[in-house]
Amino acid sequence: MANQVIKIFSHNDLDGFGASLLLETVKAVMFPNCEFDLTNCGAGRIDEEFTKWLQTAEASRTTDVYIMDMTPDSDYTFKQLNINFANHWLVFDHHETEAELRKQYSANSIRPANPKINPSATSLVWDWLKKQPHFTDLSEERRQQLDYLVELIRAYDTWDWQNDPDISEEERVAADNFDQLFWFYPLQDSASFVANVFNVGWEEYAKQNQLLIKTLNERRTKYLKSHLKDTLITKIDGHQLGLVYADDYKSEIAHELLIQHPDVEAALVVSPVSVSLRSNGKLDVAKFAEKYFNGGGHADAAGGRLTINPIEIGEQAVADNLAEVIKNSQQTKAENNTGTLADNLDPEVAAKMAQLFKK
Repeated sequence: MANQVIKIFSHNDLDGFGASLLLETVKAVMFPNCEFDLTNCGAGRIDEEFTKWLQTAEASRTTDVYIMDMTPDSDYTFKQLNINFANHWLVFDHHETEAELRKQYSANSIRPANPKINPSATSLVWDWLKKQPHFTDLSEERRQQLDYLVELIRAYDTWDWQNDPDISEEERVAADNFDQLFWFYPLQDSASFVANVFNVGWEEYAKQNQLLIKTLNERRTKYLKSHLKDTLITKIDGHQLGLVYADDYKSEIAHELLIQHPDVEAALVVSPVSVSLRSNGKLDVAKFAEKYFNGGGHADAAGGRLTINPIEIGEQAVADNLAEVIKNSQQTKAENNTGTLADNLDPEVAAKMAQLFKK
C-alpha cells in the first residue's frame, strides 16, 4: 500500500502534462511508495475542479495535493488546502498574473532555481526534484535525457525558443516539433504521448516519427498562409491590434502576424470559445487579457475566454445576408413583372407586333 497518495491538478497543455508526468516518469526510482492521481483541466478551472474533487471519497485518502501550471483564484480553495492538507500541498506555477497571490503562500509555492531563466511548470518540477532524496539515484544518462526534454518544454512554453538568441537552432526545431506533436494527438491520448517521449527520449522519438513531423510542418505552413490573409488591423482601447480567427496553431499564427505587421502592439487570435494573445513588448497582454477576457498569463503571451460565440455570430451574419439577397431578388423580379407586355418586349419586336395588329 502506498505511503503517500498525491493528487495532482494540472493544465491540459504540453507544460501541464509535462510537469505532472515528470513525476510519474521518475516514480520507480524516486517515489516507489507513492501513488499519483492526475486530473488535467483547462485554464481557469482549478477552483471548480478542486471543490468538486474535495467532496469525493478519493479526497479522504489523499495525503498531498500538487497544483501545476495554474494557481487557484479563490480564497476558499487556499483555505481548504490549509485545512485539509496542512503543509502537504504545493503550487508549481509560473504565470505572472497570479504572482502576487502566490507570494501570500510562498512556503507552498515552488520558485525557480535560477531566477534569470523564464520558468515553466515542468522546469519548476524539475528544479524541485533535484532537491529531493534519491534524485542522484537516477543515472547520469537518464538525468541528461530528462533535462533536455524539460528544457524543450520550458523553451516553447515561455516562447524563449523564439526570443532567446542563445538557444541553438537544433533546440528551437526540437521544441517546436515536440509541441506540434503534442497538439496533433487527441486530448485523451496526451498523457500517453508525453509519457512515451519521456520514456524513450526526444532523439529516439523524433527519429521514429520523421514522416509525421515533416507532414505536420507542411500542414502548418499552409494553414498559416490561408488564415493570415484575413487579418484585421484595428484599434481597441487605444492599442493597435491584429485580429485573426484560427482554431489551430494559435501561438504560431500570432507570432507570424507580429512579424508581418510590425506596427501592431499585439496579436489577438480568436477561436470558438477563447482568445490567445501575443505581444512584441509593446503591450502587456497578461493585463489586457485579465481586464477584458477574464484571463491572464505572461506579459508577452496570454489567453482568456470569450463571452460570445464567433461561429454563431458568423453563421447568423451569413443567414441575414442570404435573407437580404433573397428579398432584393424577389423585389427586382416583382418590379420586372409590372407593366404591359409591350413594356417588356424588345422595341423592334414591339413595333412589328403593332403593325401586325393594325391590319
